[in-house]
Amino acid sequence: MLTAIPGEASRPESFALASAPCGAFRPLDLMLVRVTGADAVSFLHGQFTQRVDNLGASIRTAGYCSPKGRLLAVVRLWREADAVMMLFPASIAAGLLKRLRMYVLRSDVAFEAVDVPCLAHLSGTDGLEAARALGFEGLEALPAAGEIVEVAGMKLMGLSAATDLPGFAAGGPRALLRVTDASRIAHLPESSALWWAAEIASGVATVHPETRELFVPQAVNLELVDGVVFTKGCYPGQEVVSRVQHIGETNRRAAIGRATLGTAPLPGAPVFTPEGAAGYVVVAVSNGTDTVFLYSATKAALESGVSLSPEGETVQSIELPYRYRNVLAG
Repeated sequence: MLTAIPGEASRPESFALASAPCGAFRPLDLMLVRVTGADAVSFLHGQFTQRVDNLGASIRTAGYCSPKGRLLAVVRLWREADAVMMLFPASIAAGLLKRLRMYVLRSDVAFEAVDVPCLAHLSGTDGLEAARALGFEGLEALPAAGEIVEVAGMKLMGLSAATDLPGFAAGGPRALLRVTDASRIAHLPESSALWWAAEIASGVATVHPETRELFVPQAVNLELVDGVVFTKGCYPGQEVVSRVQHIGETNRRAAIGRATLGTAPLPGAPVFTPEGAAGYVVVAVSNGTDTVFLYSATKAALESGVSLSPEGETVQSIELPYRYRNVLAG
């Protein structure tokens, strides 16, 4: 069953910051879906690269793949009462949910859209102070990645930590705040670009319509942000994803770049080395002068440096908040 899910939202031509970065804001252009029914947990567990059967009091990142192991979506998952909540870009909502419905068959599973103004992103000192002012009194730090702290009907959910991107996003811990009364956070500014800047700073990939089925999970470091569980059993594309991992080293990885560019390239735009196209932009944000972006490229290109045009300058490489590694080897 599918309830109140709108069609795919239009996406800005490029993501641009309309104001200076801030530690507390409401993200735009996201879709929050409540999944319910007696079979909801088991159904979702069989669809994603992440375990859903033991979510408990945690928030997790997960990939949704085609049978060929290519990413169709990257979502955030957490539990609320008898429901599983899914958060992902609104631009892929119709396609993602249509595909999930194809596999529901006779299972007892229902999808329902939830208003996104009930969400806020918090980071840095200002984000911690905002959490305290909203009722998380005595909170010494934002929760660690995956952890959830609850107070008076609010959930403060730890996200992957970010590297510092001056002019775009603060480094350090960050969290997603979920409230049931949207008026409690109505005073916070709204922005889609700030959300994607924070995700870039955290090295967390997403999938937009332009990059659907372009990447295997490892090519965008999904397993490095705990988005893939290699012991959970079957899901669409599982054999391909597992095979890539057991080879030992993937030949493509994601990285953060910064360039003097006033307009952000679209997801899926190529990145170049002198030898030619070497990868693709995952997501990019501009502040009108500079652009930061997450991109996926060959390991050789990451070592030599990339540009955003065939004859452009090599972009500045920004250190990720985690290291490249084979997670199965430690």
